[in-house]
Parts: sequence; structure tokens; C-alpha cells
Amino acid sequence: MTRAALRVPVVLMTVVIGTAGAVSCSQNSPEPATSEHARAAKAPRPEPSRTRTAPRAADLPKHAVVGDKRPSLGAARTMADGYTGKGFLTGLAKSWKLKLDRPVEQEMPDGKKRTYVHGHGGNGLTVSAGYADHENLSSLLCRTGTKQTDGFDFLAACTGLNVAGVDHGKASSWLKQAKRETDSLYAKQVAETGNKKEYVVSGVFTSGPVTMILHRADDKYSLRILGGAVA
Repeated sequence: MTRAALRVPVVLMTVVIGTAGAVSCSQNSPEPATSEHARAAKAPRPEPSRTRTAPRAADLPKHAVVGDKRPSLGAARTMADGYTGKGFLTGLAKSWKLKLDRPVEQEMPDGKKRTYVHGHGGNGLTVSAGYADHENLSSLLCRTGTKQTDGFDFLAACTGLNVAGVDHGKASSWLKQAKRETDSLYAKQVAETGNKKEYVVSGVFTSGPVTMILHRADDKYSLRILGGAVA
């Protein structure tokens, strides 16, 4: 009994020493090679940015550029305190026979929710009005087909947004230049690549509290009018 009792600590000591030795070995020995996929899975991933820094207006392109060089604008904010744009939107819908849907909430990449009112017509024209604070207008997106006979007139009507501070004469001139330059660059890109789905954007126009930019992708024009978006 005495000998058996004395053997227990020895066994325990052997187990402890063996375990410690294994730990020491694992700490001092190089880790086994892992696959690229495993290393990628272990590597820390940066958190996506939830805010966009507004660029300076002077740093933005004044002429059309290809899609991968399009400027990064800041988040749209209220165009003017108390400006809902509802009167303008209602008038635009009436003039262009657009059906406006009920307001809906959509979550943005920054996690915040915004209210939108979408409208569309049987002629392919569409409009989307955004409200960053759910009440005052912060963005307007107007779309039309490149072959739509009155499509350019529709986009021009959108630049007539009646928010204080916008120079509508300059906005009209800018839109004509923007369309001419995007069409020209688009045709050049298609001729070089043979890809009719090329994407180009115009130079940026700022006036008063808004920023305007025209996109052309394939056979669609998209005119974006944003509150702020530049520093």
C-alpha cells in the first residue's frame, strides 16, 4: 500500500513534465505551414469605412473621365434647411407623366437610413428623391435612355431644381457640355475596346448648395444632384 501510494505523485509528475515539455516545444518550434486560404482566413480584415470624406471642389475633374477614374464625392446632405423639394418633384412628375411611389426607407453603406421617393414613367424616365433627414431634400437622381428623344430635356428639367443659390443658366450650359463630353468619351472607349457597356462620367459642377454629375453607362444617362458632397 505504501509503495502504491508513493507511486502516484511520480506518475502525476511525469504527466505534468510531459505536458509542459509539449507546450515548450510548441512555443519554440516553427508553426506548420498553412495554405494561402487558411492564412487569409486568419488575417485581420479592416473594417469598411462608414464615412466618406468630402473632397474639395477645386480637386474634382472638370471634364469627362472613364468610370474607374470617377471622382469620389462626400455623402449627400440637406440642400437647404426647410427645403423639401416636394413642390418641385410634384411638378416634375406632372410635366413628365411620372408616377411617384410612396416614400420608403433604405439603409445606406454607412448604416444610416434615408427616405426615398421613386418615380417612373411609361417612357422609361425615372426619378429618385432622397431625404437624409427624412424630411428635407438631399439628393435627386434622374435617368433616361440615350436614345430617348426628349430624354435630354428631362435631365435639363431636373437641373431646374428650385433650391436657393443654384445658377440655373450655368447648370443648363454645364449639362450640354457634360452630355457632349460623355458621349464623345464613350464613343472613343467603345471604339478602342469594342465593349458597348463602357462607363464614363462627366466633370463635376457645383452651384450654391448642390453638386451635379452626369453618368453614362451603355445606353443610359444618370444625372445626380447632391446636396453638399464637396468641401
